[in-house]
Amino acid sequence: MPIKTVGSYGPYATTLFDYIRRAMPYTDPGSLSADDTYAVAAYILNLNGVLPDDGKLDRDTLSKVQMPNHDGFIPEPEFSHFTNSR
Repeated sequence: MPIKTVGSYGPYATTLFDYIRRAMPYTDPGSLSADDTYAVAAYILNLNGVLPDDGKLDRDTLSKVQMPNHDGFIPEPEFSHFTNSR
């Protein structure tokens, strides 16, 4: 079984951005500015080899990031009822 990381598991970079925006920092969730959130997301994506060192992440580029597992993502079975109810 592959190791699930941001770079190898998640299908969308927007999910990472949303999580960071809502949950970080741990001591004061939701307090990061949009620019700080883009910077943290870019750093994490860079560490995972998704965004190059000179890559830019902002409102215009976030949705264009192609995650490595985008086409191979299979939701966990216990969450399948969320996708089938729409």
